[in-house]
Amino acid sequence: MLSRLADSLYWLNRYLERSDAILRILHVNYTLWLDKGDHAVHFWPQLTNMFSTAAEAKKEFFDQHPLQLVQHLIYDTSNGNSIRAMVIRARENARGAQDHITKEVWEQVNQFYHLINNPLLQQKLMRNDALNVLAELGTQMTLYTGITDSTMPRNMGWNFMTLGKFMERAVISIELADRFFAEVDYSLDHSRDVLFWRTLLLSLSGYELYLKTYRSPYHNQHVASQVLFSKQFTRSASYCFDRIGFYLDKVIKDNYSEEAGSLYREFGRLHSKIEYADLSVLKEKGLQPYMQEIKRDLFDFNQRFSQLFFSYA
Repeated sequence: MLSRLADSLYWLNRYLERSDAILRILHVNYTLWLDKGDHAVHFWPQLTNMFSTAAEAKKEFFDQHPLQLVQHLIYDTSNGNSIRAMVIRARENARGAQDHITKEVWEQVNQFYHLINNPLLQQKLMRNDALNVLAELGTQMTLYTGITDSTMPRNMGWNFMTLGKFMERAVISIELADRFFAEVDYSLDHSRDVLFWRTLLLSLSGYELYLKTYRSPYHNQHVASQVLFSKQFTRSASYCFDRIGFYLDKVIKDNYSEEAGSLYREFGRLHSKIEYADLSVLKEKGLQPYMQEIKRDLFDFNQRFSQLFFSYA
């Protein structure tokens, strides 16, 4: 497969996975903010810092005006992480690789593009109907995920698409967890109430699984265990790294070189830091240094992966 096509397919899924994550996080935070509970508003500054490229003064304004932040993260194309900007880029990538995706996938990307550019939807958001807008856009993301999974052939294009999806998912899960644990000084021993962790777990679609899995009150430890190590949780670092390793193996077998072998071993070393770690490792090394090391190694791996297969970076 040409590197240009592999690049387009990889970033098609990265952009839409990021869009899905932002939509879910916005929906959760906006809903909890409307409830006016004690744990409803503490995440707005972190959300702004993660996904907005606005100036600091503008970010401070958004922290106090959630509806304007929602509008900014959905529609403001001057922000490269807005949903609209990413859907536009995803559609451009899908168009460039149209012969390597199914007709159904192209039609769904196109439908999402036309929906988010529909002025009537933007008017609904400005009329303070944010929850319905977020739900409607979220439905489009769910349809894209289902259509892609059920119609795409399991070929090299699928391998690059899935690598992009789980690379982005791993980055967002680890970054979100890092920012939440920073709020408690990365403590594993002095647990906060489960309501403190509710926003993080709901944003990662893991709150229900958490309540069904853990019974003791050591919530800081349990949240770290689920987000980093759980094999059952589809947005844990461990699950994402398993999927990246599976599809990286397929890609490298069909494109083997000495440099590709070196890249595979580099990922193996990174994977082992999650695969063979547990809470005792976190306590020994410290949660903050551990998470910073994982983020740094994942960034370095992504840079090398992009250089090798896409001929840039």
